[in-house]
Amino acid sequence: MRTIFPPVSRVVLFLVLTGIAVAAHPQTRSSPSSPPLFEILNYNIEAVLTPDAHEIEAKALITFRTVEQTDFIVFEISENLVVQKVLNAEGVEMEFGQDEIGPGYLTVRFPDPLAPGTSAAISIEYEGGFDRDRFSRLYTRDESSAYIGMEGTYLLHSAKWIPIRKLLADRSKGQIEITVPLGMTVIGPGVQMPVTTKGITETFGWKAEEPVLQGSFVAGQYSQTKIQIGDYTFECYTKEGGRDSIQRFAEAAAKILKYYSQSYGPASSGEDFRLVEVDDQLARRHGMLGSIFITRRELRQPAVPIRELARRIAYQWWHETVGVRNPGDLWLEDGMAYYSAAHYLGEFGGASAYREEIDNLAVLALKFESKSAVRNGLDLGYGTDKYESVVAGKGAWVLNMLRGVLGESKFTQLIRQYFRKYAGVGGSTSALRKLAEEQYGRELEWFFSEWIDTIGVPELQADYVVYKTATGFRVSGTIRQDRDLFRMPVEVVVTGGDREEKKTIEVVGKSAAFDIVTLTQPEKVILDPGNNLLRDSRELQTSVQLTLGNDLKQNGNFVEAIRAYEAALKLSPHRSIVHFQLAETFYEQFNYQSAANSFRDALNGDKDPKWIEVWSYIYLGKIYDILGQRQRAMAEYTKALNTKDDTNGAQAEAGKWLAAPFTRERTTVEKEQSN
Repeated sequence: MRTIFPPVSRVVLFLVLTGIAVAAHPQTRSSPSSPPLFEILNYNIEAVLTPDAHEIEAKALITFRTVEQTDFIVFEISENLVVQKVLNAEGVEMEFGQDEIGPGYLTVRFPDPLAPGTSAAISIEYEGGFDRDRFSRLYTRDESSAYIGMEGTYLLHSAKWIPIRKLLADRSKGQIEITVPLGMTVIGPGVQMPVTTKGITETFGWKAEEPVLQGSFVAGQYSQTKIQIGDYTFECYTKEGGRDSIQRFAEAAAKILKYYSQSYGPASSGEDFRLVEVDDQLARRHGMLGSIFITRRELRQPAVPIRELARRIAYQWWHETVGVRNPGDLWLEDGMAYYSAAHYLGEFGGASAYREEIDNLAVLALKFESKSAVRNGLDLGYGTDKYESVVAGKGAWVLNMLRGVLGESKFTQLIRQYFRKYAGVGGSTSALRKLAEEQYGRELEWFFSEWIDTIGVPELQADYVVYKTATGFRVSGTIRQDRDLFRMPVEVVVTGGDREEKKTIEVVGKSAAFDIVTLTQPEKVILDPGNNLLRDSRELQTSVQLTLGNDLKQNGNFVEAIRAYEAALKLSPHRSIVHFQLAETFYEQFNYQSAANSFRDALNGDKDPKWIEVWSYIYLGKIYDILGQRQRAMAEYTKALNTKDDTNGAQAEAGKWLAAPFTRERTTVEKEQSN
């Protein structure tokens, strides 16, 4: 039964549950941050959806085993849901309380304490809903984790729409049965069970025989196609207009799957996969066991977004096949996925493609690096920009740096060994560290402590003097950096003529001395030539601010975008790409004078990439046309044609407006906003 306590009783109960009333319940450990320990063994979930009302009724039969003696257990569950009753294995109602010890917590109490190692089962019945209006004021504001509607439904584990013990680390076997109106199809994790029809509804069942994060599925009005490519079979679920494009994705996915299988070992899904069209809101959601998400926008693009597809497929190895035991180790899923995708891009695009992606990941890592240590990244909000930056971006770079410490061969051995040993049981940072130390031959606690548990990255500088010797030259110098507790091996290269000399210096603290002997006269001293170290620099910070500006502009936050671009220009005043993006933002705001000034600044900068020149001329021509200065506009279009650059159809664009004046009308909304 559900117990409603008066205010005083609630206070007493809270004291008991948080461990203050120790004498009354000495056997419990019970604050929301450290609830009684137990393991979930199996879920059986039955749910009925009412998509037109955005509502759900569900029942979760949960089998669990206690780790310590306790007379209650605590689950997390979305505040969008209201628990109606809790039953024991005999169908007898049990005492429970929702939100007693904090929002989003469900406490289930037992009449007698359960001894350690006791297996038991309870059934939790609840109801509620997820939409973008009625329920948006409650806990689940993230539209990429939960939504119920006829146009498309998705309920993912991270939405906590089923009672869970530990977010994103609560892996178990189980099955899920979802009843929906006729015409809708449900795709879940594992193997599909027979569909049953009753009246105007159908029930879809999915069963996972291996431990997975339970409670993820999507539903919608899908058409289904089967595609066989090599050893892989793809069940493709697409909506109207997506069927013709899915073949390209299946072909690309088969190549990626084969690469990961050869690199790490077999995925839990085997060789049978599902490609599922989903809402654009799910662009950062990887899918679930055997299912790979493809957004509606991606299906309609002319080219397959290989990077995004490679990242999502990598989750089939690191999230679904291996997994983690604790939320603090999520970087081993997200970071591994992003890093694996970088290696795939390098394998088929060459060393330059890998280097470009690693540089992109460095910018991603530094976007919000100061907001949280990697281990605490979940506090930033799962799937958010900040989470992606800290957990996926910096997590990927931690792996890249570990590769630099161990060397290519030992690192490759490490990753394969980690995959084999922890597939199906869940890995951890401590487990990876232990295996890495076996490969390295020395302890690596310092490495994981400073990169996983600590905020901040170093900024390196080198001071040096060149001495002439009897046999050549000696470069004597000091590596300086701004972090007192920093420790890391840093490679130093001295180049001269067609020769180079390398030396690895163990940097401990704020400075470390080095001496390098060379036969030829030194011309340049380079720190970390292979970019094996995530470090701060003016160039990287410029790219970070540029990326932040682009993100803000895409989201329509022009004021904050301008601030980000201006911050980038303070660091690198001659970066044409920053001036160009700032100019485009002013143009979107109809601030033509500022836009024109910034396009001219772009032309006076480094003109990297080259297309900036032609498109700056085109934009200037359009601005002059808008302002009724036709002769000046034609002069700019002519300059654009003279560049001979046809990036993104620039020549046709310039020729079109040279022949007839460009016009631009404000939309009704824009007119209202300007008044």
